[in-house]
Amino acid sequence: MKKIALSLILGLSLYAAGIHQAKVQETLNSGGYTYMKVKDGKKSYWIAMTQRDIKIGDTVKFTEQGWMKNFHSKTLNRTFDNILFAADATPKTQVQKIRDVKPNIMSSKYKTKNSITIAELFKHRDAYVGKKVTVHAKVAKVSEAIMKLNWVHLEDGSRFMNMDDLVFTSTQTPPKVGEVVYATGTVVKDKDFGYGYFYPLIIQEATFRK
Repeated sequence: MKKIALSLILGLSLYAAGIHQAKVQETLNSGGYTYMKVKDGKKSYWIAMTQRDIKIGDTVKFTEQGWMKNFHSKTLNRTFDNILFAADATPKTQVQKIRDVKPNIMSSKYKTKNSITIAELFKHRDAYVGKKVTVHAKVAKVSEAIMKLNWVHLEDGSRFMNMDDLVFTSTQTPPKVGEVVYATGTVVKDKDFGYGYFYPLIIQEATFRK
């Protein structure tokens, strides 16, 4: 699939960001994105978001980012006549679950004297903004060549306020899913890349080593 951010910049007809609520009729995951056919009032149409856990029958809320005509997804080998790229889609069923915060786990079996846990980073993110940190953790997911970056999700078994997955962006060849690595990079908070890429905490300019 083409780099969506670049395609949007070059080819979108942008609309004023409206807030929609719709029911999911179909859903497909591919290439790091979730494609959903939704019923919005009397209209049905396709939207695309960064990949997430969505099921048929869920109700989603989302804001408009932009429409594209004749968009071809290489990973799906499918062309959509019209598709809306959207942000902030959250099933109502998941909104209820958010209230049930799991107990915090501040420790990690992967932690070393030269690394910090993911939970500690989320808890004290303000103190680490702009600083270089190192996390020792397992690679949970990798999305390559999106907006000229590789996106590596790390988990170390720690958790703070339900947040247990930390994203590292890098131009370096990424490690493989399942590998345990040291990841070092610069802490950034409340980073909004647009098109659904918003992160309360993200590590940029990352490097990886075993």
